[in-house]
Amino acid sequence: MIELFLVGSPRSGTTLLQSILATQLSLYTVKETHFFRHLHRRRPVRLLDRIRLDPARVAHAFAFIAENNDLQGRHDWTGVTSLEEACRRFATLLGREAAIRGMAGWLEKTPEHMFFMDEIRTFVPGARFVHILRDGSDVVASLYDAFEKYPAHWGWLANLDAMIRLYNRYARVTEANRGRCDTFVVRYDDLVEGRKETLDGLAAFVGLEPGSLSLEQVSSWRDDIVRPDEAWKIRPENKIVDTRGSKFAHLFDQATRERIRHKLTDTAAIPSG
Repeated sequence: MIELFLVGSPRSGTTLLQSILATQLSLYTVKETHFFRHLHRRRPVRLLDRIRLDPARVAHAFAFIAENNDLQGRHDWTGVTSLEEACRRFATLLGREAAIRGMAGWLEKTPEHMFFMDEIRTFVPGARFVHILRDGSDVVASLYDAFEKYPAHWGWLANLDAMIRLYNRYARVTEANRGRCDTFVVRYDDLVEGRKETLDGLAAFVGLEPGSLSLEQVSSWRDDIVRPDEAWKIRPENKIVDTRGSKFAHLFDQATRERIRHKLTDTAAIPSG
């Protein structure tokens, strides 16, 4: 069974790639679970989670999945006290739902799970990771646009510098993990440009034949992977729309654009693969 975690900076195309992979590879997928963030206590108290999890947080982490998705199987998370058991039951839940539907595996997409990969590797040993990497200027512009339009959700970013730091943090983790046998990086540019080499490489990464993935009749979102309060994810097109550079040029003056570029981590040398 295919077990995939899709990670990457918010506003970098994670929902688009989730839709492509889940649809074309017949993978069971869910709305963002934020499972590991919900499961863990805040630092420095988080160190106690290595000894025993907080039962209330365990209950909330699993209930959030159940409340936001149409689960068909019976799942029990009572009595979970360890990280190992929580992760095992999380993977079992996704695997059981995939099996009930006769699907080839499952895909979980929550951007910040990038920062829990060591934990996932330890307790979900068969899992693989797909990173999507988009140009930093486009990500910052998209974050800023979402911040302006949906402040109730994105207000935690506070300002441009926080957005830049967020992107840089994700980019550094992708750089540190690329080349690992359980990791595949997808450049957003390659999706927009329809690079067959990237699509075939990604298919091979999950054990499928070349040509298993295409960009024909691509939906940028599906209603089963977007919550009602995530309006910024919804696009009407059944194709990939090339918006590279447009928001960045429209939202910021030249001086601001130069300041953003100067502070961004340069990811141009990180290829797909």
